[in-house]
Amino acid sequence: MEINLAERLIAEWAEENAQAIGLAPNTIRSSYLYNPGGFGNLSICLTDGRTRLHVKLAPPRKAERLRQWASISDYLTEHYTAPRLVAEIDTEIVPGYPYGLVFEYIEDAVSLADAHYPEVVLSGVLETAAKLHRDNRLHAMLPQNETRTYAEAFEDEYLSRFREDLDGIVESRELLRDFVSDETIMWFGEEIERLNETVRQTPAFLLPAGDVVHNDLNGNNVLTSGMERFRIIDWDDLSGRGDAAMDYSVLLWPLTQEPAWPKWREHVLAEAEAATVQRLDLYFRAKLFDDVLDVLADYVEAEQVPEHRDATQQRAKAVHLHSYPLYLAKYGAG
Repeated sequence: MEINLAERLIAEWAEENAQAIGLAPNTIRSSYLYNPGGFGNLSICLTDGRTRLHVKLAPPRKAERLRQWASISDYLTEHYTAPRLVAEIDTEIVPGYPYGLVFEYIEDAVSLADAHYPEVVLSGVLETAAKLHRDNRLHAMLPQNETRTYAEAFEDEYLSRFREDLDGIVESRELLRDFVSDETIMWFGEEIERLNETVRQTPAFLLPAGDVVHNDLNGNNVLTSGMERFRIIDWDDLSGRGDAAMDYSVLLWPLTQEPAWPKWREHVLAEAEAATVQRLDLYFRAKLFDDVLDVLADYVEAEQVPEHRDATQQRAKAVHLHSYPLYLAKYGAG
């Protein structure tokens, strides 16, 4: 991906559509929005000096998820603080990205993670998440796929991705050779299958999955401007056949080693069903394994974005080297 080319093409499109998207023509500038967590979608900020917009473009395999977001965007904005949709992009402006959305840019906000999880905001997010998980009206708006179990939901959200990540790591083995051994890569595959076996043997995972879930409710996808105000972004992975434990786990994972963790666990107990809490510990295990494995996939993918390759690879290597011994200490070498 050539970032400079993408910025230029988006700016040209914005000039042609300035009136429709509410920007002043002839003054529009675009800038790439770097996401250290991966390079799946392409995000660009547009501004005319007064108003800013966020453009999110999806490759073919992710385009349908953005279309789903667009179809229910008004409801998500009204009930779940999602950013307002300004326009859809149905033409391939940037090669390899056939669909996109243009949103309002949320000004003067920081992520929940950067704000160090202020208690009043986190409580509000947890209450909002609990409402989302039980939202029958939104559930009816979403695709009514075949019924699946919570084990199958876990498979879709973690195990399938872990296997895909491992395939990419094996194919790009030479990039990682200086800090990841062949024995470690073999262990990755074994641990994925151990996780799979544990899930399949846990009764709480064998129940039918029907929660409405954000599916990526981490601290970077909640923006706060202080006090009790917050906005939830990145609704690409919204599902009506998911697991509430997934949302709670990614949101609360950074707090599990903090002194206040028992309080937040009690908060989940008050909001969620007992079986959800039973699944939570295995989701925490998967989240830590994600910091062991998925960051290596990011390390490999960073080769496609030279402008941010070094920073991404340094971060990915540091996260892996920190998380791998923690995982072994907590869950054993298998």
